[in-house]
Amino acid sequence: MLLLHYVYYFTIGCERASLHRIGKDVYYVHVKGESVIEKVEGRSLRNYTLPAYDEDGAKKQITFRSTKKENDHKLNENAFLSLYVDQDDKDKNEISSIEVKSYEEIQKADLPEKVKKKFNVN
Repeated sequence: MLLLHYVYYFTIGCERASLHRIGKDVYYVHVKGESVIEKVEGRSLRNYTLPAYDEDGAKKQITFRSTKKENDHKLNENAFLSLYVDQDDKDKNEISSIEVKSYEEIQKADLPEKVKKKFNVN
């Protein structure tokens, strides 16, 4: 019974986003330019379509929706993000927003070397 309580508190204490990252492919984007605002059920949602690279530097076009609550959902300009993707057809060159399960802002130093080269950053 005590073990069950520990498991419960550990599970509740875990970030939900981290559960969406387990076993997912990771792609990196550099936030540049404007997003598109979409009205859904009376809410304004902000969508981004950007080039994305995996750790080997392979490129895909990715569309994802901002989950940021402040600043009208606008992401920080020039931010680097890692996106966690669950794509059924790995041969597709485009990743839809429904396939993006989570994302987080990261530092330039955290980018894989091949991705830094693609973004022309050192």
